[in-house]
Amino acid sequence: MIQQFSLMLRCEKDDHQNEIEMVCQNQFCTEFRLLCFKCIQKGIHQGHLNDVEKISKLEELIENKNKECDSLIDDLNTQVESVNQSFTQLKRGIRNKYQLLKEKLVNLNSEQINDFLNSIIQLTEYKQSITTIIQAQTKKLNHTFNDLYGQLKLSQLNYQQINYNQNDDNKLSKELYDKGQQLYTDDKYDQAIEMLDKSIQLNPNNHLSLQCKGSCLKMQDKYEDAIIWFDKALLIDSKHIKSLSEKGQCLKLLNKYEDAITWLDKALTIDPYHILSLWSKSQCLKMLDQYEDAITWLDKSLVIDPKYVYSLSEKGSCLKMLGQFEDAITWLDKALVIDPKHVYSLSEKGSCLRILNKQWDAINFLDKALNIDPKHVGSLSNKGDCLRSLKKYDESLKLLDLALSINQQDTFSLQCKGNCLQDQQQYKEALIYYEKSLIIQPNHLWTINQKDFCENKLKE
Repeated sequence: MIQQFSLMLRCEKDDHQNEIEMVCQNQFCTEFRLLCFKCIQKGIHQGHLNDVEKISKLEELIENKNKECDSLIDDLNTQVESVNQSFTQLKRGIRNKYQLLKEKLVNLNSEQINDFLNSIIQLTEYKQSITTIIQAQTKKLNHTFNDLYGQLKLSQLNYQQINYNQNDDNKLSKELYDKGQQLYTDDKYDQAIEMLDKSIQLNPNNHLSLQCKGSCLKMQDKYEDAIIWFDKALLIDSKHIKSLSEKGQCLKLLNKYEDAITWLDKALTIDPYHILSLWSKSQCLKMLDQYEDAITWLDKSLVIDPKYVYSLSEKGSCLKMLGQFEDAITWLDKALVIDPKHVYSLSEKGSCLRILNKQWDAINFLDKALNIDPKHVGSLSNKGDCLRSLKKYDESLKLLDLALSINQQDTFSLQCKGNCLQDQQQYKEALIYYEKSLIIQPNHLWTINQKDFCENKLKE
């Protein structure tokens, strides 16, 4: 913030040498904007005196323009994010249509395999046109950016060096960052943001404060807002690993897994041993059904830290998805040896035992998870499905409804509720939940088959 009392400037217009008293804010003025009393007497700025203010208003003007600039940048970020969303949708669609894991092949019938073969054979025809179109649009967009850069004369600055107590401001900015970082560590995110804003105001180039504010917003589930601040930090230090990694994690939490991997790879290019980025990348690969690739990255993280609970449990989860349930339990047990109260590991072990038809053993571990976190959706839905298998339908539906009240988009809970209703021959009601699940996961084969079964039953 500019301290108005330090602005003891002399007017250099026609050798007036009087103290600057006024500032012109007229948008179209081409005169020198700082003026003294003699300038006013000589009629300079006479045509728009309503836009001439006392020099004391300069601080307010600059603050308002700073906010206007931030608003413009936020709008630009929103536009870029919109493009990113469309691009991610395109990439996801291409992957879903033209790729198939061998584990899924055995679940397809001959007609589905024939459709898939027709699609992948046509990919060669489409590949060149897709690449050409994207390259042309990218070139056009880059040209537009370069034109704007030139029109705005962004390379022509003569006020980069500000000498007023800059060292003192930077020092105070660092002190405020340290306080903000401690508040972040103490989970006091609103207070941390307030402190970090003060730090950034003193030194807008303090990338640590920018990154820490992004981290606070991420912990408040404000992922898109967090990305804006990580981007600001990366404009100052494009190789700041924590900003790169945390941006990747936000994109992962927004279900933009391919984009997340791009940013996590940037972090890993700088530091191949950054364990949080390795683990986060494995999570993205898992969500893209690339379980074996995910395990490869988890193994890399476990070489660095064999007791890293998150990687141990995630490897167990990937093995579960590959149908290797006993092996999965082995890795989940390793995680639980280190942290017996790790909810995700307890829940995933319960899930494995459920699939192995050890329903009561499964419920035992799921209850342990729910004793720690009564609102853990995965544990609620898995226990609900165990109770369904034990024909305790009312208890099952109660837990599944609780899970869906916490997360109505959880596909496993929707599928389990549909299955529970189907087991009670309530086919019409079951269809409602299968259809809700398919809106989120339209290619989920099990749900498609269950939906077809219910529809056929209703036709009988």
